[in-house]
Amino acid sequence: MSESPVSAAPAFHLPHARHASRLPPGLTPEDWQRLRQNAHALPQVLTPNDLDDGSDAAYDERGWVQISRSAAGGRPSRWIAPAHIQAALAQLAATPPAPTLRSLMQQRAAQLDALGLRREAQGWTRLAVQPLLLAHEGWRIELAHRVPQNDAPVWAFFRDGDVGSLRHALGQAPTYEHAPALKTHLDHLLARSEALGSPAQLASLLPRLQAECSVAKPLADLLAALTRAQDRWEQGVEEQDQLSRLGRELAFQGYPDSFETARKLGRKVTLYLGPPNSGKTYAAFERLAQALDGAYLAPLRLLALEGRDRLVGRGVPCSLLTGEESVPADNARVVSSTIEMVNTRDAIDVAVIDEAQMLFDDSRGWAWTQAIVGVPARELIIIASAYAAPAIERLLQLCGEKVERRVFERKQQVQLMPAPVPMAHLQAGDAVVAFSRRDVLMLRDQISRSGEGGGHTVSVIYGALPPEVRRREAERFAVGAADVLVATDAIGMGLNLPIRRVLFSTLTKFDGVGDRDLSVSEVHQIAGRAGRYGLHDEGFVSVLKEAEASSLKLLRELLPKEPRAPRDFKAPVAPNWRHVQTISQRMGVKKLYAVLSIFREQLKLDDAHFAVATLDQMLELAELLDRHANTLTLQQRFVYAQAPVDTRLPVLLEAYGGWINAHAARGQVGWPEFIDDYDEHARLDRLEQGLRLCTLWLWLDLRFPGVFGEVEAVLDLRGRLNDGIERQLKGRKPLWQRRGR
Repeated sequence: MSESPVSAAPAFHLPHARHASRLPPGLTPEDWQRLRQNAHALPQVLTPNDLDDGSDAAYDERGWVQISRSAAGGRPSRWIAPAHIQAALAQLAATPPAPTLRSLMQQRAAQLDALGLRREAQGWTRLAVQPLLLAHEGWRIELAHRVPQNDAPVWAFFRDGDVGSLRHALGQAPTYEHAPALKTHLDHLLARSEALGSPAQLASLLPRLQAECSVAKPLADLLAALTRAQDRWEQGVEEQDQLSRLGRELAFQGYPDSFETARKLGRKVTLYLGPPNSGKTYAAFERLAQALDGAYLAPLRLLALEGRDRLVGRGVPCSLLTGEESVPADNARVVSSTIEMVNTRDAIDVAVIDEAQMLFDDSRGWAWTQAIVGVPARELIIIASAYAAPAIERLLQLCGEKVERRVFERKQQVQLMPAPVPMAHLQAGDAVVAFSRRDVLMLRDQISRSGEGGGHTVSVIYGALPPEVRRREAERFAVGAADVLVATDAIGMGLNLPIRRVLFSTLTKFDGVGDRDLSVSEVHQIAGRAGRYGLHDEGFVSVLKEAEASSLKLLRELLPKEPRAPRDFKAPVAPNWRHVQTISQRMGVKKLYAVLSIFREQLKLDDAHFAVATLDQMLELAELLDRHANTLTLQQRFVYAQAPVDTRLPVLLEAYGGWINAHAARGQVGWPEFIDDYDEHARLDRLEQGLRLCTLWLWLDLRFPGVFGEVEAVLDLRGRLNDGIERQLKGRKPLWQRRGR
């Protein structure tokens, strides 16, 4: 008679005694204990975060065995399928436990991912690609589909790492069982398209169909997606009635086609792909400098300023356009601007879009969607990290455009140091990274007091600093006036500095909701700033000894991994005036809040490619505008709703409310009273607050000429506040105690 689960559970150290009955016959408590001790490294073991439908309840319902419960500090629970226990024990026999085991398993998992093998709830699936020859002029579609995969070759690969044996065991991918039905459907769509009599436009249909077939999905979903793709193409060829156009605009089924100038140009698109410090930005500027006319689209005002200076340094007249300033240059051939300021109306020779992996950013990704799809340049260069390439290429395929890749290799590699670095052992050329203003200022104070000879001189960079001060702080470090740089992840974007070692003070950051570990892409972007070609032969990365005990271990885990795009990514889209006007006119809606709500709800009906951008702040401001400034036109309220107002700051929101009321009541705002309330001798946090008010005033003045004004006085205050901040940062007085996080 077999033992009851209750008596067996203590011997097997199970969180749930009832799971003892799920253990395979013949398993010994000693084997189970070995599996438990190494569960964090074994590929057969999963946590709730490893699968889309993973959770403790889901794993339990499938009959899996819980190895350990979740613990405080973020350690997740761990589970294993009973059928995989023997494979896990075989893994331990083939690759004995060692500190490097987990890293080795992660590397092999990445190799499997590159081969198209993916772990699903019930086992493994394999990505297969099958060519389909269509009836029209030998057109060919590469069809992606997933097929179940026997897990034995996969576990064998985890044990021996032999890619050749794995490929042999996998064999030829099975053919797609629905290929005849799919081919018939595609040929039918093509025949329908040919009947429209637009052979010149027919070539742009193939990339759209290919974009749908590149994502594995069930047959019914694929057929529907292909039909929608053909419908969108057909709608671009035929004249649609008013209601059809509204439906297309609201649901964004024809979003790329709404940028008519870009669609008519037949753009040549090249992706410049590579890690930080690989020379891709330099190469892009070399091409832009040769253009008849062009645009550089930067992620930050700071980088727009640097872009302008780069081009002027090459003898290219260049204007500057950001959210708060327009600085035209005589005989300018190029404009350097922040990406939100992209001109989608006037055709140009060359455009460069920088940091395009920001497409994945929750709050600002819409600006990259708009620029990638809509910038009207005969030649478009898109600078991005390699992991963003597939998403960008799919977006361009929806435009009917083909893409070339140009890959850049880093000139020197970043090496992980074997041990943490004590703060007392910092050296000139070190950059210490933190993730809040408070922590940056605290580290600045500590570093300036520690080390040999009474401490180091320190430069600081963080998000609340104005671009002018960031440039000065970066310059102080670059020329050696400051030994050490303390910065947030702001240094991970575009700033090329002579950093030899990047040292993390922590590997967690607050993301607006809670503290979380850094992502793989964030670690790569920041660590990639170590080592600058021509200044340092190599770069190094580590953590401060004063960091959390687990920081170096987490860095060792994240650094070897390759960044990945979000699964099932949809490009974010934000409304422009055309959308707002169309909804208002055709739906009879006058409140901006109602118009934006319709936009957000309608976009949920779209297909797999686009999603509504985060509009929470815009909706909050729209409600305020409808309530207190409803005499302003809808277009004026829409412009106001896009203003850079941090609604979490009462001082900023109160000033904004007063200005919109004055505009609505009198047509002019009058004297900016905040000028009398701030000067360069205030506390650091108050100086930053005054600069936010200056930025908002200048942003609004640029969009409402004659309503705000007093620009010279505001610019004078901005300059004095910048000087005040710089003086405090360069000084020796402690700063972080003056304000919390």
